[in-house]
Amino acid sequence: MEVLKDVFNVLYVDDEENNLNSFRAALRRNYNIYTALSGEEGMDILSKNDIHVVVTDQRMPNMTGVQFLQHIPPEKDNIRIILTGFSDIESIIEAINTGMVYRYITKPWDKDELKITIDNAIETIMLRRNNKHLIEELKEYNEQLEEKVFLRTKEIEKQKEIIEAAKLQSDSLLLNILPGEIADELKKFGKSYARKHDQVSVLFADIKGFTSIAEKLTPVKLVTQLDEVFGAFDNIVAKHGMEKIKTIGDAYMCACGLPLADNENAIKSVNAALDMQQFIKEFGSANKIQNLPVFEIRIGIHTGPLVAGVVGLKKFAYDIWGDAVNLASQMEQHSEAGKVNISGETYSLIKNSFNCTYRGKIETKSKTEVDMYFVDSVK
Repeated sequence: MEVLKDVFNVLYVDDEENNLNSFRAALRRNYNIYTALSGEEGMDILSKNDIHVVVTDQRMPNMTGVQFLQHIPPEKDNIRIILTGFSDIESIIEAINTGMVYRYITKPWDKDELKITIDNAIETIMLRRNNKHLIEELKEYNEQLEEKVFLRTKEIEKQKEIIEAAKLQSDSLLLNILPGEIADELKKFGKSYARKHDQVSVLFADIKGFTSIAEKLTPVKLVTQLDEVFGAFDNIVAKHGMEKIKTIGDAYMCACGLPLADNENAIKSVNAALDMQQFIKEFGSANKIQNLPVFEIRIGIHTGPLVAGVVGLKKFAYDIWGDAVNLASQMEQHSEAGKVNISGETYSLIKNSFNCTYRGKIETKSKTEVDMYFVDSVK
């Protein structure tokens, strides 16, 4: 292998000046030659220059060639060659086996043999340095890649958190308008089928004289008052395990016994109605102190079979249909402010739990007569 001058540096250490001159004369056209008369001088040259190949004589005073090579710091990346006589072979072989010496050349050395050995050594050291450089570049690239993967993973995790938060918000909004079981069915299948329920208690609550109240309040104040009332009703409905169906103007509609059957649907509905009346009484007292209109509500409840399901494609709504709904509405219409009016069917299910007053019969739209009762108190 031919090498260019001024590219590779070779250090030769020998305690005889003639040997140094011969080495320099033989190889100065091929390499940058540095020479030293002792190991100490050689160490000084190594500390100041990037030496690719170190060639040293073995037999020198104060410090042998092997000892000199042992003193070279490990961070100095170079190839080491020893020139020796046959009497030193055993110590040189030991040095080779410990990895400190690349080759040994016996004296007297041959110029061509020495040049070939140095060329091979330079090829080895450059390959080793290049590999080391590539490994460092690969390590740096891996670190950069790991950082990119870390940042991308954090970004994905953040996106997942945002998506999960949006999903939770969407689920929460869906649960605000649909019962949990219906919402799950809608998310899973993309649709929900209408179902018949054999026994459901439907409750209607309506504010007495709402039109006149609306005339006395600003639109903002009116909506604020309604929001406070219906917000309290929502809490009461949830407390008694009922389902809010909807609000229509000043009317509030809820039911118990759907989407899951509940044997205590009538009792829970009446308890919720009494809680609503109690809240309205307290709310009215607070409004009176503030010189605001006093709210009063009529409540009607009927128990019977009905059909429930989701309507709408873009804006979902859970609604109920059937005679039971119509009769519950009529119970409310025939009720009085501050009273809970129930049908005979509801009364038959709650009579052992509440004190009631019979009111007589009313004729329904289907021309049948239905008994009515006021709920007075809990027994």
